[in-house]
Amino acid sequence: MKKITSIIAIITLSIAFSATASAQVSASAPTSATIVTPISIVKNTNMSFGNVAVSSTAGTVVLAPASTRTATGGVTLPVTAGTVTAAQYTVNGQTGYTYVITLPTTLTITKATTLETMTLATFTSTPSATGTLTGGTQVVLVGATLSVGASQVAGLYENTTGFAVTVNYN
Repeated sequence: MKKITSIIAIITLSIAFSATASAQVSASAPTSATIVTPISIVKNTNMSFGNVAVSSTAGTVVLAPASTRTATGGVTLPVTAGTVTAAQYTVNGQTGYTYVITLPTTLTITKATTLETMTLATFTSTPSATGTLTGGTQVVLVGATLSVGASQVAGLYENTTGFAVTVNYN
């Protein structure tokens, strides 16, 4: 009888443990999502290097984001400056968020009547590389360096399609 009682006890314990081991348990996790204001960018002002005088030596005009310019090499900047402006954009989005600014690497401007060209490179911005949307908005100013050829043909050089400045939340 002792043996039967022991066997029944073992079977009972086995059933109890197997029931516990195979029982399912679960936990729940609340879920949420926050939609932030989409980031956007709008061009306010076109970039213009103004009037540039050339010589038989190539040079450059550096247009800073602050709309100031300097010349190197055979390029001079006449007293009659013409319109000198860095490109200006307004970025809008979620207040307090930071974003990254992507500038072009090069751009070609062309004299329509002769198809002669000049190249813009070394684009710079203020703010530089990243910005912060204080109050949900920030102005981005963009400058570049214009390479002017030796004895560059006089006239208006432009790129009417413009250049892209891209912004993305960090």
